[in-house]
Amino acid sequence: MVVLIIVLITLSLMGSALWIMPPKQERRRMALRMFARKHNLIVQLTSIGLPDKWDKSKEVHKVCSYAHYRAKSLPITAEKVLLLTYDVWKYHQAAPGWWSSKALALCDKDKAQLALLLPLVRAIEITRESVVVYWDEAGAEESVELMSELLPSLASISLV
Repeated sequence: MVVLIIVLITLSLMGSALWIMPPKQERRRMALRMFARKHNLIVQLTSIGLPDKWDKSKEVHKVCSYAHYRAKSLPITAEKVLLLTYDVWKYHQAAPGWWSSKALALCDKDKAQLALLLPLVRAIEITRESVVVYWDEAGAEESVELMSELLPSLASISLV
């Protein structure tokens, strides 16, 4: 009887410890966020309002953002540019599968990197202070490495 009580108490403690541990998906996301921080990307859980196809209303999405901040912000006249993975009627096609709120001159390397990120990313926002990728963290470390190369390149594009 004493052995049975000891076994039950031990199983109870083990169950409590396993309940506290995060699931495998959350551990993968935490590792991905730490990897992004090592590549000098700022990670933030946020929501973004994206325009619908006719640019009449905004759809709010809760996503994770990985940001690269410029060393020096652009002049105040610079406007925000959105790169989306779907067509909005008044946006320009920036690369295959990507539409931009303003015409952008992207190099071939940027277009190739955008093509690789197409199935993973919801939007990219280029502002005077930063370049931010909004995604659901569905990729792997290679995706984060790709973002760490692409974001500084997009930050060098002039918005004025």
